[in-house]
Amino acid sequence: MADLDAQGLREILEQATLAIGISATTQDLIVPLIAMVGTGWETGKISVAEEHAASAVLKEYLILNSRPFAETTGAPCLVVATPPGQLHDLGAALVTNLARRMGWNVSYLGPSLPAEEIARAAVRSEALAVALSIVYPADDPQLPVELRRLRRFIPASTSLLVGGRSAGAYHEVIKDIGATLITDLPSLSSELESLRARRLDSE
Repeated sequence: MADLDAQGLREILEQATLAIGISATTQDLIVPLIAMVGTGWETGKISVAEEHAASAVLKEYLILNSRPFAETTGAPCLVVATPPGQLHDLGAALVTNLARRMGWNVSYLGPSLPAEEIARAAVRSEALAVALSIVYPADDPQLPVELRRLRRFIPASTSLLVGGRSAGAYHEVIKDIGATLITDLPSLSSELESLRARRLDSE
């Protein structure tokens, strides 16, 4: 994306999807590309404009290709967002893409939302889980406060999943509030499957 060739990136993603499918394109192409763009932006190797251009195309792909594989009537609901100060929401888009393709009803709220707004959406939708993406920065002193507030605001029965490149930096508060640290897409997939299975067993 150094030349801001957004259309070229779209064509690469389309060709990859035709060749290897959505799942493989997401895991093997988009996930590494997101990491590369993020590192390039942080180190100054790519400009803010270049980062925005690449992110826009990748987010567009993830949302457009997140239609569920099966009917989702009666399916569990997942609320996806990033907490305050977390402006990069490609991780949240990745979560939305995966969960919808697994048959979940997903309420994608976007970036930098206060705990009250995320909790309100979770309560109104009777969400089985809330997923947060934490990418940058990794040293926000206010973020643990927001995570604790969110845990207080959402029902005890609602699981809280926290992932993203910088999520590990907040592992202490994540553990303290009983949330689940998600390290990659396979672990997210496993957690969503487990939550859904437990829901079915309790009905």
